[in-house]
Amino acid sequence: MHKPEIVLLGGPNSGKTHYAGQLYGRLRRCSGLLQLRQDQGTPTDLSPFEEVFRCLSSGRAANHTTAGTWVEVLLPLIDKLGNALDLRWPDYGGEQIKIVFERREVPEEWRQRLINADGWLLLIQLQTETVYLDALDQLTERAKHSCDSNARASNWDANARWVELLQILLQVAGLGTVERLHAPRLAVLLSCYDEIEANDEPPPNVLAKRLPMLSAFINSVWATDSLSVWGLSALGCRLEKDSNNEDFIDGPENQGWVVAPEGGEPDSDLSRPLAWLLETP
Repeated sequence: MHKPEIVLLGGPNSGKTHYAGQLYGRLRRCSGLLQLRQDQGTPTDLSPFEEVFRCLSSGRAANHTTAGTWVEVLLPLIDKLGNALDLRWPDYGGEQIKIVFERREVPEEWRQRLINADGWLLLIQLQTETVYLDALDQLTERAKHSCDSNARASNWDANARWVELLQILLQVAGLGTVERLHAPRLAVLLSCYDEIEANDEPPPNVLAKRLPMLSAFINSVWATDSLSVWGLSALGCRLEKDSNNEDFIDGPENQGWVVAPEGGEPDSDLSRPLAWLLETP
């Protein structure tokens, strides 16, 4: 049995929690490319997913994962071809990604996961990313008024920050960039895609327009068949902690969608990016 590992990369408010909960709903409903495997041989604790799903079933947003949290949920999966796999899904507070970037240090537990990972899943919410029209001038001016590391990190243009972070992670994983990478695969999910005016453009084009340096970097580092960019709307709309959205009360697993890298109509199968990430190129 294949037992793949993934590295889930996403900062605070990137949509990791809601995607995990909605993905669990899809897997449980057994309607997509991946399904939960029903057997007695793999003990599982799916409570982190179930808690998110319960919140969504009440029509309200789930709490974000706390900063110090790190857990791994074992997902016993089966694909459409009948191949069984046990996927370890990481769940952690998005602030940990900020700390890695600010300190230029990667904890040992992260290093081992980066080395062993079959795929990297990167979540970016474009609407919350800061981009400067003239980044160098802006950063120079702001640096004059900033001394602490948190202030310096917040002043980075999102293009430079994501490229710098990926370079750190690639180095820690022992991955060079002289030749384009075929493994681990990289899937980029542009979260809250329902809030983006994409004008029917495919997600890779949207990323290239919003974060051109990041787009150019990942396309230069990863081989074409080992990189994909998806639009993700895990909920299909905005939920608040005090919401009471009856559409979700009727079944949160019926909400949310992805847009494939080639564009086209939204697809309700939220497991598609994960299935692509785990397949052999």
